[in-house]
Amino acid sequence: MERQTLTNAQTSACSVNKYRAKLLAHLLSVTLACGVIQAAPLDITGTSNKTISATTNDVLFIQTPSGAAAVVQFTSFGSSRADYRWRYRAPNSSTIQTGTGKVVESYDSTRQPDGNYRVTPKSDHDPIVHAGDLRMEWSFGSQTNGYVYVQTNRATIQVLNSSAFDKGL
Repeated sequence: MERQTLTNAQTSACSVNKYRAKLLAHLLSVTLACGVIQAAPLDITGTSNKTISATTNDVLFIQTPSGAAAVVQFTSFGSSRADYRWRYRAPNSSTIQTGTGKVVESYDSTRQPDGNYRVTPKSDHDPIVHAGDLRMEWSFGSQTNGYVYVQTNRATIQVLNSSAFDKGL
């Protein structure tokens, strides 16, 4: 049997993916009042996952089968972080909640004796977008975009122009 050796970059990527898999397992248990949204960026076994690229001022419209709805707008991107604002309406409600948030993707990389790297999240690591009761995972793309991940059998998501943020939910 031939033994394969991974490069440091491959090992580092594997460690990040293992961490994201653990995060996914945690997120799968997150539920909403009258509905569920699950972030599943690594669930390659299903066909209902969706990755959305969002640039500055894009508006993401999210709706659950139960009737909950939200809009999220990323207002700025920085080094492995993004700021956003949101509006949310719970199922069977006319009340609109609003807020702002920040997501951060932050890891420490420690070289191991065998030359590989162990990647662990730093204390400021927080890749979860909160919009009312909805939760979605986010990851850094560049200084002008990021990615959000949704389970499409739990919610639909559309990218709209910036003027849609203040429209009705």
